Amino acid sequence: MTTPLLNSVKAVTLGVLGLAVGAMSMYVGEVDDAPGAVVMGMALMVGGVALGVRAARHRLPVWAARTALIVAVVTAAFAAFLTHGVVVTAPLFAQSPEVPAVSSEAPAPRYAAGADRARELVRTAMLEQNLPGVSVAVGAGDTLVWAEGFGWRDVGTRTPVTPRTRFNIGTAAPSIADIAAPLGLSETGAEPAAVWSPEAIGEPGEDFPPFTLIRHAILQPLGLAPAEYPLPGDRATFYVPRSDDDPRRGRRLMRMRDLACCADGLAFSSTPSDLVRMALATSIGSINGDLAGGRVMSLARHDSGIVVAVTSNIAHADTAPLAQRIGDAFARRP
Repeated sequence: MTTPLLNSVKAVTLGVLGLAVGAMSMYVGEVDDAPGAVVMGMALMVGGVALGVRAARHRLPVWAARTALIVAVVTAAFAAFLTHGVVVTAPLFAQSPEVPAVSSEAPAPRYAAGADRARELVRTAMLEQNLPGVSVAVGAGDTLVWAEGFGWRDVGTRTPVTPRTRFNIGTAAPSIADIAAPLGLSETGAEPAAVWSPEAIGEPGEDFPPFTLIRHAILQPLGLAPAEYPLPGDRATFYVPRSDDDPRRGRRLMRMRDLACCADGLAFSSTPSDLVRMALATSIGSINGDLAGGRVMSLARHDSGIVVAVTSNIAHADTAPLAQRIGDAFARRP
């Protein structure tokens, strides 16, 4: 192979790689829900520019330049398709036994069968909807009879949901705030939205990528900066579906503007156990709460008198039907 032709082939290859890597850098920054995704995207972009500069040193014929551009676009599109397919199709939990569960205490014998049926319902719903975490509480008479957390309150650190995990209840807050205050519920109340979104994802206060890289790659490993996740105080990290209002289409971190749905920029949180205690102590009816345009919690009164609260840490979770099915499971005789 002659030297000019070899140089052209080399330049085309470098150009293809440079354009493909550059395109992928933008996609990676968008498709990953981790705060460090923008850093990975930036690193890919730098690599793409370096390859492009090397390719530019070789003067290409017009046909070679056009070929490099077409091949690069096709390569980037194919790589993006594969990446998106992995993100979308890879479930958080492949099967029911993989869903971790943490309970406060074993239910009384008369409710044990109902709790067993409810566990399977929750795990099935999590697999079908690809939900990161769900927490459930059930009350009967004037007593909390069962409470259990499922899945992860933070996906990145694999921190499990427990009955003490606090979830933002979104639009349900105005209906609950005034009722909950006199009851002295310790795990229910309003907090600054910043504690639920420490990185200010998608907001003007979000750190510039180089600062994020320094903090994640240097300061945090050395113990000179605190980790942002899992959130302190047993708070759940919140997510929204990446597209189509469907958690099965992947997820990304919720933005601070989505979390601050209460007055004065506060985020209102609660545990299902507190929600059930509130319902048992009052005559409040069924309530649903939405966040970022999708359902995140449901408090339901079953015809049998059983009260069920279900919360999730991703928008567009079908908590209302799940709460009804759990009520049916507890109402059914063994």
